[in-house]
Amino acid sequence: MERMLREAHEMGYSGLECDLWRLSDRAAVKRVFDDCGMRAASVYNMYDLLHDDPQTSREKMFRNLETAAYFGADKVLAIPGFFTPGDDREAGYAKLAEQLSVMCGLAEEYGITVTLEDFDDENSPCCDTAGLARLMEAVPGLGFTFDTGNFAYVLEDAGEALERLRPYIRHVHLKDRSLDASRAFQDGSNAKADLSGKLMYPCETGGGYVGAERLVKRLLALGYAGDFSVEHFGAADQTEYMRRSAENVKRWISEVK
Repeated sequence: MERMLREAHEMGYSGLECDLWRLSDRAAVKRVFDDCGMRAASVYNMYDLLHDDPQTSREKMFRNLETAAYFGADKVLAIPGFFTPGDDREAGYAKLAEQLSVMCGLAEEYGITVTLEDFDDENSPCCDTAGLARLMEAVPGLGFTFDTGNFAYVLEDAGEALERLRPYIRHVHLKDRSLDASRAFQDGSNAKADLSGKLMYPCETGGGYVGAERLVKRLLALGYAGDFSVEHFGAADQTEYMRRSAENVKRWISEVK
């Protein structure tokens, strides 16, 4: 891990998106981060706010927030759970708003912002602009982690989503999507079908079709001064994609400033 983090730092990366469960040995992980010049930009965790009892959810929230505070992260990403067949979706959104309000209240004590992202699963209550807007409007203090690649899954234009949700943007995931099957693993396991059935593949930021450069420059023009976190889970060559992404994003930023 240390070698990869040092390589990432040399490429221009200064922080990481951290999965909560990977931070269980907090002191040891933080030492590695510090030694490599890296920090936690955000700490994310999976929840089932739709179905768990409030006490179970609250315990998960505390663990997420306490860990983020330990690492100095000022944001957390809550992946709130998924609708299942038979769920009353209206009641589900009401419960989500209630539980996210609790989490935002707890987070305020830590100086941390709770965010949701556009999650690429049709059963996610925040997979599209409508669901995100509904929750943002219902929960004071809730922020939005704008994932540039996930609106493609629901066949929405990321630029239009940005404009609709821009008052809530607190963090950005730079994900791009490619239709080039040469980027697939041999077994095809890194392909994801959008809602039309079209297969999308991970690629470096700027190597796909979502308009990443346009989105980054629009965010900067709007005054966004937060983190940009490059994301390409399932990359055919993670190190090479990281290098290309860093080069592209640094160039775009320099062209605006």
